[in-house]
Amino acid sequence: MEVRAAENDLEAGRAALMSGWSSGERPLVMVRGKGAFVWDSQGRRYLDCISQAWAMNVGHSHPRVIEAAERQAREIAQVRSNYGNEPILLLAKRLAELAPGRLNRVAFSLHGSTAIETAMKLAMINRPGAGPFLTLFDGYHGRTLATMAVSWPHPNNKFAAFQRDPVRVPQAYCYRCPLNLTYSSCGIACADLVRQSIRKGITGRPTALLMEPIQGNGAQLDFPPEYLKAIRQICDEEGVLLIWDEVQTAFGRIPAMFAADYYGVVPDILVFGKAIGGGYPLAGVVARDDLEEFGPGEDALTFGHFAPSAAAALATIEVLEDEGVFENCKRQGDYIVNRLRDLQQGYEIIGDVRGPGLAIGVELVRDRQTKEPATKEAQEFYELGMERGVIFGTTRYGGLGNVVKIKPPAIITREEADLALEVFEDVLREISGRSRRN
Repeated sequence: MEVRAAENDLEAGRAALMSGWSSGERPLVMVRGKGAFVWDSQGRRYLDCISQAWAMNVGHSHPRVIEAAERQAREIAQVRSNYGNEPILLLAKRLAELAPGRLNRVAFSLHGSTAIETAMKLAMINRPGAGPFLTLFDGYHGRTLATMAVSWPHPNNKFAAFQRDPVRVPQAYCYRCPLNLTYSSCGIACADLVRQSIRKGITGRPTALLMEPIQGNGAQLDFPPEYLKAIRQICDEEGVLLIWDEVQTAFGRIPAMFAADYYGVVPDILVFGKAIGGGYPLAGVVARDDLEEFGPGEDALTFGHFAPSAAAALATIEVLEDEGVFENCKRQGDYIVNRLRDLQQGYEIIGDVRGPGLAIGVELVRDRQTKEPATKEAQEFYELGMERGVIFGTTRYGGLGNVVKIKPPAIITREEADLALEVFEDVLREISGRSRRN
C-alpha cells in the first residue's frame, strides 16, 4: 500500500523552505512521473509541457535511465573529482565523439549555471586582460552571481556590487525587430550590430560572446539560421570566442543532439545541461581542443564527477539514439506548430508562433498592430491550463513574460500532443472571449 507524507508535515516543510524563483506558483507537491505525465500528492494528473524545467526530454522514469543510475549507486556513488570513475570517463569519451568540430575537451558540473561559469572562466584564461562579456538582449544563463550578471537584467538587482556587467546587444528578434526592418529583406542587419559593438562599444576586445542558439527564458525565440552563421563569421574575423549556452537545447529538445548540429554552426565552447541526465543532475562544457585549460584548483567541484548522474547520462544518450527520439521530436513538433499556426488565423491574441522541434513558443499580444505584450493573459494561460490538467510554461518569471511555452518530453505521442492542443485552444477561447467582453 502506498503511503504518502502527512499534509501538515508538508505544510511545515513548505514554511521552512526558501525559494528564490518564481512568485505565485501553485503549492503543488509532485510525487510521481511517467512518460509525459506527472501526478501531484492529491492524485491529479498533468501533461508535463514544461518537462520539469526542460530536463525530461526522454520522459519521466525511463527504465533504462533508472536502471543505469541505480546500478551505479550500488557500486559507488561519490568519487572526488580529482580521481576517475568509470561512468564519468566513458561519458567524457562519448561526448567528445558526439560533439561537432574540435569540441573534444570536456568538463563536468551539476548545474547549468555553474557550467556557464566554467565556460566563462575558460574564456578568461584564453583571453587574458580582455574586456567584458558580450551577451544578447533577453539572454538567460542562470542564477549564480556571475550568470545573473550576464543574463537579461534582473529587476531591483541586489547583487550588483559583486557583478561585472556585460555589454548587451539586440538579438535577431524578427517579430520585434530592433531596427524596424522586415525579415528576410533585412540582410540580417542586426548581426552587424554585434560587429560594431565589438569594434566600438568595448575598450579592447570582449572576452567572449555568450549566447543561446535558441533563447528559452527570455522569449522562447529561435533565430534565422543565417544570423547564427553570421555571428560565427563575425567572431572569427574579430578574434572573439563564441560560447553557446545549450543547457536548454541539447539532447533532444530540438531534432538533434546539439543545436550546433542542427544549425551547422560550431562554437568555441558549448555548454550543456538539463536533459543529459534523464532526470539526474548533470551539466558541463565541451570546448575546442586547442584552448588553454584550467590550472590546479581553478575549476573543481565536490560532486562534479557524480557517478550515478554520469551513468544516467550514458543511458540517456543511448535512448536518444536507439528509440527514435529525434525523429519523434521533429514529427510532433511540426504537428503542434502547424496546428498552432492554424489557430493563429482565428485568434487575434496569437502574435507569433515559434519552433523548432519541441522548443515551442506562442507570443501573446493584446493588439496585432501595436504588438502590445499580453503578459497578464500569459499568466492566466498557465493557471487555466493547470486547472485543465496541462502544465504550460511562460517566459521570464514572476509574470513578466508574454510567451506561452509548449516544451513537453520529446517522447510525447500524437494522442498526448492532441490533448495539449485541445486544452490550449480551450484556454485560448476563454481568454479571447473575456478580452472581447472587456
